[in-house]
Amino acid sequence: MSSASAVAATVDNGSSVYVGARQGYGGTGVFPIYASVPSDPANPGEPDLWAYCIEHDVHAETGLEGVVGDTGSFLGTNYFTDPAVQSKVYWVLAHSYPALSLADFGAAAGVPGISRNDAIEATQYAIWRYTELTFDAAWSFETPDSEAAYWHLLAGANTSTGTVPDKSYVAIMASADAQFAGQLIGPFIVTTNRSSAQVSVSPAVPVTDAAGDPVDLNAVTDGQELYLDLRGDTAAGKATINATVSGSSVDGHIVSVPTMAGGTATAADHAQSIVLVAGSTSMTDVQTAFEWAAVPVPAIGTVLTDVADGDHTLPATGGTAVDTIAYENLTPGVEYTATGELVRATDGTTTGITGSTTFTPTSPSGTATVRFDIPSGYAGQRLVAFESLFEAGSSTAAAVHRDLTDAGQTITVASSPGTSSPSTPTSTSATGGSSNSGSTEGSTALASTGSELPTGIAVGGLVAVLAGLVITVLARRERTRHES
Repeated sequence: MSSASAVAATVDNGSSVYVGARQGYGGTGVFPIYASVPSDPANPGEPDLWAYCIEHDVHAETGLEGVVGDTGSFLGTNYFTDPAVQSKVYWVLAHSYPALSLADFGAAAGVPGISRNDAIEATQYAIWRYTELTFDAAWSFETPDSEAAYWHLLAGANTSTGTVPDKSYVAIMASADAQFAGQLIGPFIVTTNRSSAQVSVSPAVPVTDAAGDPVDLNAVTDGQELYLDLRGDTAAGKATINATVSGSSVDGHIVSVPTMAGGTATAADHAQSIVLVAGSTSMTDVQTAFEWAAVPVPAIGTVLTDVADGDHTLPATGGTAVDTIAYENLTPGVEYTATGELVRATDGTTTGITGSTTFTPTSPSGTATVRFDIPSGYAGQRLVAFESLFEAGSSTAAAVHRDLTDAGQTITVASSPGTSSPSTPTSTSATGGSSNSGSTEGSTALASTGSELPTGIAVGGLVAVLAGLVITVLARRERTRHES
């Protein structure tokens, strides 16, 4: 790729560029242009762009910086102020060297094998023919090849009905939505005025269409939507997408040059104005950096209450408890099963009482419920609901909530009248109810994922859901007290 590809993104109206020493015959020449001041001006290396003079009678200055602008920034007073003349000049620039390779220009002009200096001379004289004169002058051509190429350029410019700079354009529009690993992310829409663009991603990430099928990154067309294929990744990451097209975005821009280094060019005091042109191998590119988050891991929190009155106490004879599971980061449209069991708060031993529910969420966050039928024999005991969440077809829990000290997922069975110590059930084979209830969508903020729930989930993520459930319990108690 030519270094000019990077210039497209950095050289624009108002940019400063460095004007190198003129190349060509003594009376004519082309200026090498650098996007920034070379570290060693005596050996500046390959230029980023080139420029021709558009003010014959103004002294040229090199080895200093000029300012880029559009045609409206032209400080001179010659014929280049006329849009019709500008059109002729732009035709010459587009059909001469270095916009065309030396070989292509020579072939087009009927002088195969034309030398570089002859090509430069022909181009410069053709430009001055329009910016300085209204007639065909007898220029002092160095060779017949130069003269032949000159007349070729004039013939084309004179018959042209109007030419504007052929400026390349390419852009990448990224989606503003939050993106996560584990899926196709995008779209990234490439727009260009060229037939196609070349696209690359660094570090390398597979690129597909919306259906997940690979695309030809060497032939991306205008308006094409691209996606990064992160279906095999779970971690957060970032990448830079680059799109490149042939040609330059700066052809035809004017460089206003001051009369001394560090000075400011004005209409009254400026050096020779020059017009930019990119080489035949120039490219224009654009980059966009993009980040994505890790795959959101499912999390759950629970509140266990008496189904009869919504509090955390059951009669000594038992009853039905309902565990309200608040979840987040589930995949909408995917079936999940929540399974729970009741264990003793004192030592974590199982009661054998279980329950489950299968549901398909319509949003990542919401609630579902699991019922437990608790028989007699547990008077005076505190029972804690341990819940696990499974995605359909998987035997590995996507999330669990198991905390013996969590009051929210604990229910107390009242002591039997006249009993001062907890009773011990004779059997642990009681089984809770099972339901296929759908989820009740809601907003929660959980932090537990696939392991024992940390304390933070009780004070942070579950505040919204659990606080609402507690208010309901208190309201029911208050209503019951007044009614009695």
